Amino acid sequence: LDTLDYIEGDENYIFTQEEDDPEKPMKIAIVGRPNVGKSTLLNTIMGEQRVMTGPEAGITRDAIAVDWEMDGRRFKLVDTAGIRRKSKVTDTIEKMSVEDSHRAIRLAQFVVLVMDANEALDKQDLQIASHIIDEGRALVLALNKWDTIKDKKENLLDFEWKLENSLAQIKDIP
Repeated sequence: LDTLDYIEGDENYIFTQEEDDPEKPMKIAIVGRPNVGKSTLLNTIMGEQRVMTGPEAGITRDAIAVDWEMDGRRFKLVDTAGIRRKSKVTDTIEKMSVEDSHRAIRLAQFVVLVMDANEALDKQDLQIASHIIDEGRALVLALNKWDTIKDKKENLLDFEWKLENSLAQIKDIP
């Protein structure tokens, strides 16, 4: 039961109380648009270069699960391929990568949505967030590339406004 695949194919699977067993790893999917820093986040958490990163989009093609432990609690972090708008996905390999990312969301207990702070909560970010919420997963929002923001206070206020007005179903998310 250590792999993510043990419930694959069961579309009606619902996490039960025993899923919160501290002996089993908590499953965390890291998702977002292409090139927002999903793989870099995983490498940073791990403290080592576990997955490939680079300036070009499309390096991550498959969901990659990595075991991690913190304070005695086991986790399975899943780095996923970037999710572009459906209309932009024409390549068969990219379609499979996006399906793999959606599968990772479905199998996760909570999902980290990584966004580029320069373009946070654009239409695609909102679509991904809505999908996570519709799947009933806990949502964590992560703003990456914050160091490139000049007016951090104004940007944060703008982000909070977009969050409040665009994702009303999760009002008051910290």
